[in-house]
Amino acid sequence: MSLWTDLLTAPQPSALDLALQSWIEEQEANLRAGYELYRQYYRGNHRSQLTDRLKKFLPQTLEFRDNFLDVVVDVAAERLNLIGFDAGAQPTVAETIWAWWQANRMDAMQQLVHTETLINGDAYVMATWEDSIPRFYFQDPQMIVARYDANTRRLAFVSKKWAETHEIGQTAVTRLNIYYPERIEKYRASGGVWLRHQDEGEQAWPLPWRDKQGRPLGIPIVHFRNRALSDDFGLSELADLIPLQDLLNKALIDLMMILDTQAFRQRYTLGIEPPSQYDITPGAVWSLQSEDPANAKVGEFGVSEIDGSLRAIETIIQHIAGQSRTPQHLFHISGDYPSGEALKTAEAGLVHKVKEKQVNFGNSWEDLMYVALRMQGVWGRAVAPVETTLSALWSDPETRNEKAHLEGLKMKAELGITRDQLWREMGYSQEQIDQMHEDKQRERIEDTNIGAEILKSFSRGEG
Repeated sequence: MSLWTDLLTAPQPSALDLALQSWIEEQEANLRAGYELYRQYYRGNHRSQLTDRLKKFLPQTLEFRDNFLDVVVDVAAERLNLIGFDAGAQPTVAETIWAWWQANRMDAMQQLVHTETLINGDAYVMATWEDSIPRFYFQDPQMIVARYDANTRRLAFVSKKWAETHEIGQTAVTRLNIYYPERIEKYRASGGVWLRHQDEGEQAWPLPWRDKQGRPLGIPIVHFRNRALSDDFGLSELADLIPLQDLLNKALIDLMMILDTQAFRQRYTLGIEPPSQYDITPGAVWSLQSEDPANAKVGEFGVSEIDGSLRAIETIIQHIAGQSRTPQHLFHISGDYPSGEALKTAEAGLVHKVKEKQVNFGNSWEDLMYVALRMQGVWGRAVAPVETTLSALWSDPETRNEKAHLEGLKMKAELGITRDQLWREMGYSQEQIDQMHEDKQRERIEDTNIGAEILKSFSRGEG
């Protein structure tokens, strides 16, 4: 029996069980609160507000901010582009997987998964079997908690908790599914108690999750983690940047206050009865009256310089760039855009960061496809070999100098690198590569037919 099974089905849980269940629920609540905070900051909903003075001439509900955190996420996410899978000596397996990928429109979903993982630190994708192929669905991390074995650090089970309604106005039922490598346990909440649940057509509880040989199919929800290190959960790309974003917003509000109150010359009078209103239009003449003209005085205060505030803002942006390894030119804070070696140097940190994520995210995509292949062995027509080894293939995250890149590919070709690999490094997807092979095969057939027709013409004396 599992820990969750013991906690959920025990008729009279012990004090230790209740304490442990409370700790798990508290951890889930903390995760959800963190996810919500990161999403709000990514969208620009920050905790900065206008001062009372600024609210006098700007909308009362305006929350002032200048969002740089979406740039940090989007710049990395747009360079995480999975373009195929390599199955080694089993190319038909790779072709099958890529057909599934296209059928699920994963070109769009992968961007969602990568972006959510960078924002939250965690994202999840579920594999199911529908219409004779596997289907892949993004899962909201606020509904899911992954648990890892303390000894092996391998994923032990994944729990998904959500509110389910079937009709408008119907009271929602809280559902909980727990996915293990070899079984699925389903529960529903009733009167504060978790009861076993079976969907229509299910004959057993827990639901067996094994192949025809009795081997576990694997957990059908795959965990994507960002910068996880040894923790169960990932770390958001925004976690260390939120204080800097708050500081940036504060500096911008300070700049607004300077511009509003001290960026223009302020006049003053001493010993003079002021008029009802000063006319500050060009060429206007003020007529001032004083009972003591000898001591009367008119003057003005100097303006405050804003250079210090501007330098402070630029410094904070530089810290955001350095902390996130995002090239400063991608924030568009100046008109300078590096090229050549300068561009390569400026993007070195970003490229290295993206390549690290390609390894971790690639492992998760491979795990998802392994589950899909096992499901195919149960419900599909073909069975992939057990020893299938998959490798995710990614487009190059580096901004390239095309001429230098092609020269490098030419050198690799001379060293014996396969044509397909060179095409991948040029950015072609597996679908495009397959199409190029088909085109070349068709051209060879057409050339052969043309040659045969020429020989026939010669033999007939038409040449």
